[in-house]
Amino acid sequence: MRLLQINSSIRIILFHVFKKEKIVLSKLSSIEKDKILEIIKPLNFTMDSFFFRIEFSEREEREIISAIIKSGVDALSISRILDWKQFENIIATIFDQMGFTVITNFRFKDEFARYEIDVLAFKYPYLFIIDCKYHQKASSAMLKDAADKQKERAEILVEMFPILSDELIRKLSLPLKRKLLILPLVISWRDHSIQFQQDIAILPYQQIPGFLQEIDEYRDNLYQLNIYLE
Repeated sequence: MRLLQINSSIRIILFHVFKKEKIVLSKLSSIEKDKILEIIKPLNFTMDSFFFRIEFSEREEREIISAIIKSGVDALSISRILDWKQFENIIATIFDQMGFTVITNFRFKDEFARYEIDVLAFKYPYLFIIDCKYHQKASSAMLKDAADKQKERAEILVEMFPILSDELIRKLSLPLKRKLLILPLVISWRDHSIQFQQDIAILPYQQIPGFLQEIDEYRDNLYQLNIYLE
């Protein structure tokens, strides 16, 4: 499918949902209304119910992004309009579309510090611990430093798992009596080839689908931790 650039209808949706821009329906053309309705109707919105809303849940935001991407719009074009926080939603949406159970902004702490993981994505046997880097000009050194820190977060998460297990099992629907492979991952906004730092993959978000489709081939060469769920 050829990727499309953002048209006025998609721009209107994004600005309303993510930038809280008030939209006057009477000022929209019939073509814009029809194209907007194509996106929002499968999500059980009418034009009125959609544009009268001020706040959308994180799940609704992901569903809207997913519907836009499925319509053929280039995710790169979407990310240029959104900010770093919404970039995390794009990453979560891509994993969600590929059959993963996803949670965002997972926070935990140990006796020394507080931690936050941008995205946790689970599809047996993989649990990806994802750091999203929304920096167009991020240097290789910056991304490698991010990989080092993500490795540390993953190790602490595994160490803290006995305390966090009930919450993670519930939120991610983790299976009991199974071994999970924990894989730290750094995903960046800018386009570059896949890099590796201490066997942790650093990839641009455009390459997520291909990476996941070939994950069984990558697995043995990636840094990984194991958790066995009792």
